[in-house]
Amino acid sequence: MIGRRSLSSHRQPNGKKRVDIVYRSKWITNNFVVGEPLGAGSFGKVWTVECRKKPAQLYALKVPAPGFNPKHIAMELKVMRAISGGPNVVEFIAAYRELDRVFVVMNLFPHDDIFSLIHKMPLDETLQYMRNLFIALHHIHRYRVIHRDVKPANFLYNRAQRRYLLVDFGLSHFTSSTQKRKSSVEKSPSAKENVVYSSPIGPPPTKRSKRLSDDVLTSNRPILIKHPKCGCTTFAAVCDICRELPLRHVNKAGTPGYRAPEVLLRFEEQTTAIDIFAAGVTMLSFLLRKHPVFRPSNDVEALTQMATFLGSSSLVQAAAEGGVTFMCEPPLQGMDLVKLVNNFPKDIREAEGCKTGKRSQSESISKLTGNERVAFEVLIHCLDPSPSRRYTARMLADLIEAPAKAPNS
Repeated sequence: MIGRRSLSSHRQPNGKKRVDIVYRSKWITNNFVVGEPLGAGSFGKVWTVECRKKPAQLYALKVPAPGFNPKHIAMELKVMRAISGGPNVVEFIAAYRELDRVFVVMNLFPHDDIFSLIHKMPLDETLQYMRNLFIALHHIHRYRVIHRDVKPANFLYNRAQRRYLLVDFGLSHFTSSTQKRKSSVEKSPSAKENVVYSSPIGPPPTKRSKRLSDDVLTSNRPILIKHPKCGCTTFAAVCDICRELPLRHVNKAGTPGYRAPEVLLRFEEQTTAIDIFAAGVTMLSFLLRKHPVFRPSNDVEALTQMATFLGSSSLVQAAAEGGVTFMCEPPLQGMDLVKLVNNFPKDIREAEGCKTGKRSQSESISKLTGNERVAFEVLIHCLDPSPSRRYTARMLADLIEAPAKAPNS
């Protein structure tokens, strides 16, 4: 954990060594004393810096890696300016461009090593960690921001102070006006909706469909979309019709193992629901005391691992919502997550005929009480393969009871 202390005595590199760009920036050296690096990765480096005008006031300085896409940096800054300082959300302090780099100054947040806590946090503490994550996500989702990289490393936790912070908006972006998140569980049963009839498991058309005109989209008359017959639907091969289909060019950014089904299945419409699924994987890590839970080497492997946990039939249904055909042979039953957590890692076998089989999941949850039941209800609503059925951050935060306040607090 990093404490607040002056960096004035921190030794600067001598001229004989390769000098990092933070020491060559006049803006940095004029305004800050540079401390030790906090972390580094493909995104660049994060440093501890002390404000020269306010001694002992420490900040975090992010320096994107050379060649980092300027559009991504611009989007990150735009997002941070919009959501800065919200509950459990990183605070944007300043940004400056110099030497073909952009320096981003944020509030410094002393925190514990979350990966060591995964193996020892009790259930009630895990629930409060998740509740505060949902509070942060609710805030950014109100601004139509998708984080796209929710995971334990990006939701910091100061255990002594019970404080939390959502960081790293390097992959984040705003949703389009047509992608405003609305969970189906929030919709009124009497709400009128236009229906487009299409084959739920049929292949997409051979040519890109023209955008439907506004009068067609608002018409109450059902539309029948016909697909050419495909010869490979039931075979482990790809026919010529499918080979000629154009690939869906969609945003697939995110950390492998945390990406939602709609990202892996290349849904053209991706909403803030992808953050909720990633939060569910984060929670599963805490419950299993294992990180990472999923470690796929490619998208097919990621979907297979997901189907093993959640069942292939639920993924088939979710894929159909996005106009995608998903097949899994042989079908995978999925797991009873309650029994999986209680038996992990002692007895992991094929789901069929195993005591972790998903068919007993509803019964297992019904036997739980208190925080244990709340935890698995939250987990299941996060990991729903269907983005339209997945709970929103606000709904999930409301499921978890706030901790009781101490007397005279």
